[in-house]
Amino acid sequence: MSPFEFLTLWAICHILLAVYNVFLHPLRKYPGPILDAVTQLPYAYHMIKGDNAKYIARLHEKYGDTVRVGPREISYTSASANRIIFGGRPTEDTVFEKNPVVWLQGSGEIHNIFFARHREHIRYRKMMAPAFSEAAIREQEPVIQQYVSKFLDGMRQRSGKALYPDANGVVNIQAWYNFFVFDVLSRLSFGTTVGSLDQGDYHPWVTVIFGAIKHSQYVQAAHRLQPYHRLLELLIPKAVSEPYDTHMKFAGKTLLERQKGDFIGRADFASFILKGMTEEELLDNVNILVTAGGDTTAATMTSMTYYLTHNPDSYRKLVDEIRGTFQTEDEITVCSVANLKYLRAVIQETMRIHPPVPVGLHRVAPRSGCAIDGRWVPGQTWVSVAPLAAYRSSKHWRDPEKFIPERWLGDLKFDSDQREVCTPFSIGQRSCIGINLAKLNLRLVIARLLWRFDLEALPGNIDPHDHLEYGVWQGEPLWIQVKEITSS
Repeated sequence: MSPFEFLTLWAICHILLAVYNVFLHPLRKYPGPILDAVTQLPYAYHMIKGDNAKYIARLHEKYGDTVRVGPREISYTSASANRIIFGGRPTEDTVFEKNPVVWLQGSGEIHNIFFARHREHIRYRKMMAPAFSEAAIREQEPVIQQYVSKFLDGMRQRSGKALYPDANGVVNIQAWYNFFVFDVLSRLSFGTTVGSLDQGDYHPWVTVIFGAIKHSQYVQAAHRLQPYHRLLELLIPKAVSEPYDTHMKFAGKTLLERQKGDFIGRADFASFILKGMTEEELLDNVNILVTAGGDTTAATMTSMTYYLTHNPDSYRKLVDEIRGTFQTEDEITVCSVANLKYLRAVIQETMRIHPPVPVGLHRVAPRSGCAIDGRWVPGQTWVSVAPLAAYRSSKHWRDPEKFIPERWLGDLKFDSDQREVCTPFSIGQRSCIGINLAKLNLRLVIARLLWRFDLEALPGNIDPHDHLEYGVWQGEPLWIQVKEITSS
């Protein structure tokens, strides 16, 4: 066959496939753009561009709660779809398994709780859950409080060296949130900290984690375009691929040193190695916990600070609650800070208006098919619920673009809000295993920071909604002036 004949046959096959996808495919009656029905190219393009969640949100705004976003892929925004796909206690016959397109990184083998199939996920969760229970996390309070104190010590400095505040107290607080989160996670994962808070600067490992997350999105985009994925993977820029390799080498080396040192704690991340996890499984699970948990927590702290400092009424209400509740900083503990109602509302509203994971958690419909929102979905259809689209939809929320913590405190003006739509930690058997640690870190850091310091935003900060996203948000500097108060 000549090259011309081959190209002609190739073009005919793709034209026929396009015709089938648009006019004959079982999903042909679902609303959505024709080009998205034809090919995964638009979806993959927006993943690489860094605006996929916002692209999907625009489609939902145009087409409604249910949108066909790929040849065999449906995106939803309703609470009922969320419950059907993620909720309940499914069996192997009824479970919505993780979509294989999101696993295929490295060898493609799965050894972690995030990507594992149903049966393996249950095994991992049983081993790991004790280390993430409320009681286990409370055991870590002295360690976490120590790092909160180091964070506050950094805010007190006025050297301007490394990434410390300058003489006027101006600091990129987004960087310091990352220092805190990854110092805590490295301590709980490896038994030793990477020391970012002590140095006032990024550890090289922390910087490559951001690149590793971006790399995973490029790989997923390539695999959405099968059978051309192997070739497309070769085209991923070296600057995107290298951080993933560096991150895995660092994590593997540090975990090995930790095991040789024999100082595994009862309630830290690596304690579940004592319960039958192989070295390969431990590395893969710690890698997932650190990359997924670290970036999302730091991003939430950053966006919360942005929205508070750009909404003076909310800022003052939260400051008054914190300073009016505690007489001394030592009173701010895991138990006491959990009782701050306005702080809880601020955290919930931050995660609504700026979900830490803005993209859908991709699943595959059971082989036998199922009904979602009153319409039959064929087996093996790709399905997801789009958080950014759902949490900012005027169909589900009053004034969805505004930061209003009062909507979570019984304000009658927001009775029409469909609060069950907002599930940033997901629901069901595969809900976020790190929810207790994330909430503890958020509450302690923000409560102690605002008890000790006044914060003022500088002009020119970027609204977090305008950040790029590669599965999670790409962090941008948040310039804040911090001023220590002389009395509480």
